[in-house]
Amino acid sequence: MTTISSANIFQLKPSTPVRGSAESQHPRGIPVKTTRWTKAFVAVVAASLFATACSSSDEGGTGQAADVSGAQAVADQYEAAPTNLVLETPLSKAPAAGKYVISIETPQPISSAKDDAIQEAADLLGWRYQRILMGTDAEAAPKAMDQAIALKPDAIHFSGTPVSMLAKQIESAKNAGIVVIADSVGDEPIPGVISTSLDGTAQVQEWGKMVASQVVAESNGDANVALFSITDYPILNVFTDAFTAQMKAQCPDCKVELVNQQVTDLGTKTPQSVVSTLQRDPSINYAVFSFGDLVLGVDAALRGASLQDQVTFAGQTPTPDNLKSLKDGDNSVWVGFPVQILGWRVLDMLAREFNGDDLKPADDAFLPTQLLNKDNIEAAVLDPETGFYVGVEDYQDQFKALWLK
Repeated sequence: MTTISSANIFQLKPSTPVRGSAESQHPRGIPVKTTRWTKAFVAVVAASLFATACSSSDEGGTGQAADVSGAQAVADQYEAAPTNLVLETPLSKAPAAGKYVISIETPQPISSAKDDAIQEAADLLGWRYQRILMGTDAEAAPKAMDQAIALKPDAIHFSGTPVSMLAKQIESAKNAGIVVIADSVGDEPIPGVISTSLDGTAQVQEWGKMVASQVVAESNGDANVALFSITDYPILNVFTDAFTAQMKAQCPDCKVELVNQQVTDLGTKTPQSVVSTLQRDPSINYAVFSFGDLVLGVDAALRGASLQDQVTFAGQTPTPDNLKSLKDGDNSVWVGFPVQILGWRVLDMLAREFNGDDLKPADDAFLPTQLLNKDNIEAAVLDPETGFYVGVEDYQDQFKALWLK
């Protein structure tokens, strides 16, 4: 999840596919939700914890035994593919047609895939859907929001950008009667924003814990982790903080080193950063990435340095290339990120708002997911066209049932 953009122009997109992405945000203490999904997760995690800590570099050395069985219990819980949306509460009535929704999009594949899914859901509901591409300068997000507001839609959707950065625009949208929804942010909603729960702080914390538990279990409590991320994006810090804390809790003597990257390093400097990190400490046996695009070019760089066998990859938000490598025999572990379902959940939340329905059931329901590894990737539900993780094969039909369509 990372709000990364590459063009300094703002362009209204018609309702046709574009390539884009979104993610970045600052945690503001969104409470952990208490659905059955999360209650089960928290119960397993709680049983395995015996210490907590969080730091950018953990040198270990406590002499305490790793809780491998507790970590394995968490990992085992998420081996199987999900079968439902987690969200179970239907709308009070079928959504009215004719709504007009705009997404602020950044040009990365995962954001485009999400917005493609929103387009599909909008077509089902009879809603008009368009996108505005966001630039890269400091004022890119506010400018894109201003452009969207001028078009007078019924709703505006954005991802990753801190809510506080758009406070002025959100106030303008509220005064104009425009609903605003955000995903992949760590802020709590402010007046004018109906929800920030989708792929928010609580969800990302869970994913960090899941990946850490898998690493502890798979390494039998003997992990030395290089954790690659971009600290400029607070939502990624939610993942790295949760991962590090869970590692410390379940494996006090395991090591975790945070290796910061810049947005411009993707596919350029990051591969060499990974190589240099592994060369500096040959005992590192895990390279964990806060989002899949960070792996761009890393495989080739490791092969060039004869380091391809030193580490196991792990992380969240895998790209199609990450998943293809896993299917091709790569011994990596990724948290499945159901990007299409996230897109449909955005419109589900808007439909509930337009209906006047209670948003709490939707706010409380996490996205379905699983831990993807070499043993279950062949059975995992992936999009045959894009290669992204889907998770729930009949998710469209399940949404239709929720929407009384």
